[in-house]
Amino acid sequence: MQSFLTANPQPSVVLSYQEIEELIGRRLPNTAYGSAKRQWWANTETHSQALAWLRAGRRAKLDVERDRVTFIRDGDSRTIRTPAAESVLAGFEPAAERMLQDVAEETGTSVELAAAELLNQMARRRRQATLDWFAGKSAFSEVSSAELVREDRDAR
Repeated sequence: MQSFLTANPQPSVVLSYQEIEELIGRRLPNTAYGSAKRQWWANTETHSQALAWLRAGRRAKLDVERDRVTFIRDGDSRTIRTPAAESVLAGFEPAAERMLQDVAEETGTSVELAAAELLNQMARRRRQATLDWFAGKSAFSEVSSAELVREDRDAR
């Protein structure tokens, strides 16, 4: 796989799972197909299978719906480490960085916009949880906020 990707001059190479199996001469493991397939195709040096494409100067981009993978030559991806992306990613753990890269690839946006979208989603959920709590809908309390205020006032 590594020699095939290294020798291929195209900026990106799209391969079906069947084509990859033909290249490597064996069936891909079940984890490449199953519910954990995102992790199996992750661009991380801790995965031995990823070393083949990473050492060839490529990054894998999984097409979940079509069971195919695009191997993008470093420098040709939308997730290029721009100065802005570097500042966004500074301080993130590798798992969080990978999550942002996945979101960016899935949505066809930059890492910066993926980070903004994830933070906006979290802010909306947190705001809704706060509103639910004040409305007495919280899973944390069966007592309405008005009753809590009265109890606090009466306890003084």
